[in-house]
Amino acid sequence: MRYVKGTYSISGERDIPILLLVRNAKFITHRQLFEMMLLSGREYSHSGFNWRMKRLRDAQFVSICEGRFGRGELIYRITTNGLLQLEDYGHFAAVLNSTTEHLPHPSQVHHALELNEVHLALTRGNVLAAWLSDVETASGNTVSRSPLNKDYDAIVDVWNHQKMARFALEYERTLKSARQYERVRRNLERDEIIGCVLYLTAGADIALHLAYELSGISKRLAFATSIAFRQQLLDTPVHIHPDQPPIAFRGLLQGVF
Repeated sequence: MRYVKGTYSISGERDIPILLLVRNAKFITHRQLFEMMLLSGREYSHSGFNWRMKRLRDAQFVSICEGRFGRGELIYRITTNGLLQLEDYGHFAAVLNSTTEHLPHPSQVHHALELNEVHLALTRGNVLAAWLSDVETASGNTVSRSPLNKDYDAIVDVWNHQKMARFALEYERTLKSARQYERVRRNLERDEIIGCVLYLTAGADIALHLAYELSGISKRLAFATSIAFRQQLLDTPVHIHPDQPPIAFRGLLQGVF
């Protein structure tokens, strides 16, 4: 079928999955997006993917994030037009939709890209069963009658040997104030739905500080660096208390520690 020049026909099978990934990640690099599409079996050709992304950019359904982020590659974010297309296909997010006044701010780029790398590492390792981004979890909390007490960066289902396990994921690039962590402690304590929370950090010192700030509450909490987790996944040694030796994360998921 031929289309009128200057118009764009959205493909529900090829374009919508791309727009969903861009929306849910908030920010994503060209390489990360291609690999996610490749690993999901929705894309096979790099040149075909490049052509599709150019069309989505030209139609202003995604935009390139301007700024110096030290990545040397294109970084995408969703546009209002892209959100409208998703909503036409039934993909509405309460916290990020076509009526949202302010789209994700570039200050969130580094945080989002690292979460994408964790997502990809779990997928490559064949342990990821499901990944709900913060856009999805926060949207669910907004409309749910029994919401979580915290909007986590992700809710992750993994295969721990032959059993599925769920944990909430938080990524900390920088430290918060003691007052902020006290609020976090209260929210974690009140959340009776998520039993295990993994805190990944940009550095070992941050992981140790978080262990001091948050350990001791009635929830399985684990602390490790993001780079270690991306390399070792469920076998990553994690801290559960600053005064105790680390254990393998998969043991914490099983409740064996």
